[in-house]
Amino acid sequence: MRQMDMLFPATLAEAAAALGKRGAIPLAGATDIIPAIRQGNIAPTTLVNLKSIPDLAGVRRVRGGIRIGAVTKIGDLLLDNFILTELPLMAEVARGFGSVQMRNLATIGGNICNAAPSADMALPLLVLDARLAVYSKDRTREIDIADFFLGMGKTAIRRGEILASITIPKPRGRTGAAHAKLGIRQAMDLAFVAVAGALQLSPDGRKCRSARIALGAVAPTPMRARKAEAILEGQPITDDLIAKAAAAAAAESRPITDLRASKEYRHEMVEVLTRRVLHEAVRRARLVLRSGAASLLRRVAKEDR
Repeated sequence: MRQMDMLFPATLAEAAAALGKRGAIPLAGATDIIPAIRQGNIAPTTLVNLKSIPDLAGVRRVRGGIRIGAVTKIGDLLLDNFILTELPLMAEVARGFGSVQMRNLATIGGNICNAAPSADMALPLLVLDARLAVYSKDRTREIDIADFFLGMGKTAIRRGEILASITIPKPRGRTGAAHAKLGIRQAMDLAFVAVAGALQLSPDGRKCRSARIALGAVAPTPMRARKAEAILEGQPITDDLIAKAAAAAAAESRPITDLRASKEYRHEMVEVLTRRVLHEAVRRARLVLRSGAASLLRRVAKEDR
């Protein structure tokens, strides 16, 4: 491994200045960057360690939602009461992220900025309508998570910019969300298909008011299945409607064949997992209607502890 400089900026401004120089890349948990350097996939001249900036870590409540610092570790999401009680889908996905050791190193910002098609944390952020705050020396701009992924390994972040935080709006009432991930092993493995979904129901629990479906590892980027969402919105929830939406999600996916799975198998599993996720999201939304949000959140939080 070639020799590199390591910088430890104390502020976002110092980090942005360092990252504006050619050959400099940000370093957080290093779970993706160090293997990439060792394999010769990238050859930076300078690593800018973002963990030396205290304002980039932690979870806090803000007006209208929850803000997560970009270098917050995945494992810390499982210990935070705001996440466990108000955003249980985030905890559910974090619980299945790699190993304990990996969760104690990897950061939420690093996971999505790596822009892998199988990025675990991208899917809950997509269905929860997250917005990203990106800092530069000139300004801080907001990016909708749906506009963040531009291609495999490519994001909307420009040179000299830093992902500072992720804000997730408070889920609307009568909303249920769920996630499913398919891999060769149950733990410590990348998904070869993953699906997340969030549904808001009407007050009587019979119709779908809004729908979000996100797919992972079946396209060049984590993606929203917008045609499948449109099938659900405004319609009475039935088994046939969910099956139709699941088939549409599979049709929207663009998987490839690789060592882990064929594109045909991935297509089929998108439909299967989407159907399961939507049924579970409906069940959870109706549980909120029957027993209140607090009951559902306590149940999911207890499972994630």
